[in-house]
Amino acid sequence: MLRKLQKKDIAIYLVWVFAALFTSTQLYLKTLDAGGEESWLKLFLIQFLVWSIWGMLSPFIFWLGKRFRIDRQTYYSGILLHLAFAIVLVLFYLSIYSIIWNFLGIGSFSWDTFKLYFKVFFLNLFHWHFFIYMAIIGIAHAIQYQKESEERQDKAKDLERQLLVSELNTLKAQLSPHFLFNTINNVVSTVEQGKNKIASGMLVRLGSFLRSTLEESKHDLIPLKKEIAYLQEYLEIEKFRNSQLNVVIHPHDELDHCRVPNFILQPLVENAIKHGISKTNEAKRIEIGVENLGETIKLWVYNEGPSLTEKASIKKGVGLSSTVSRLQFVYGDSAQFKLLSVNDGVLAEIRLPSQKK
Repeated sequence: MLRKLQKKDIAIYLVWVFAALFTSTQLYLKTLDAGGEESWLKLFLIQFLVWSIWGMLSPFIFWLGKRFRIDRQTYYSGILLHLAFAIVLVLFYLSIYSIIWNFLGIGSFSWDTFKLYFKVFFLNLFHWHFFIYMAIIGIAHAIQYQKESEERQDKAKDLERQLLVSELNTLKAQLSPHFLFNTINNVVSTVEQGKNKIASGMLVRLGSFLRSTLEESKHDLIPLKKEIAYLQEYLEIEKFRNSQLNVVIHPHDELDHCRVPNFILQPLVENAIKHGISKTNEAKRIEIGVENLGETIKLWVYNEGPSLTEKASIKKGVGLSSTVSRLQFVYGDSAQFKLLSVNDGVLAEIRLPSQKK
């Protein structure tokens, strides 16, 4: 805060130094034109002393601008107040100005000389310095409006971030029960088929997977290596139901530390099993891969099974809809999701910006 105040004070000081340079140079040129021999340095020192009065008044005028705003609610009253303040301060300024020139002229204070100087300065300079006051007030208002605009933008960004976090949490809260209920239904179905050992194994794996879910629920982005590890835990649950399931995970060592949304692949694999592998006895293979595309990475899940129909490619369930929404919230237009019919199966593809930290 102190540093900001110092920069502001220096800026105000330099404005009045510039004004002193400008007016002293103008007076010096007039003196030369009239045949005089007045020193420029002397004129500058006098003008600097005179303009320093405005320099000392400026913080007070800025305070007046902040205290008595001119806005929609106080438009007319604010203008009238500052017209009155301008008259009072300019008269005060001209009084100080007259005292300075009184001492410069005769070396001491004389009431008659003061009145003479004040009359001359009032008639020649009042309107000029009146507009100087109004200019300072205008600058004060502009700075205040800019500050308030930046504060509103910061608040809007904070609200947007809070909304984003809330929506992401809602999506994750929606996704977790969706997966849990599906898995519990599968366990119940397995028990009804008399496969108690398989059901027991599924529940043990489910407990391990849910612990992982709870541990990472507070993180929106996790390393790809962890994402693949959690996905493997999920696939172990699925293999209890379908021992013929053939899962191939392609190497991705150079991308292990890239950060991706947590559990972003699980709904894609779940969808591949539900709408692909389970639809035909011949479908057994699921492939999962990651590719480095420079500034982006591609995550993909391929499954054997029926190809997409036009209707299926448009309509997405809870898992895929949540995935698309999460990508949109986290990356905006920088992420893409596609479902494609490929080689007697379906390919789900995600492209997102590469993040290693």
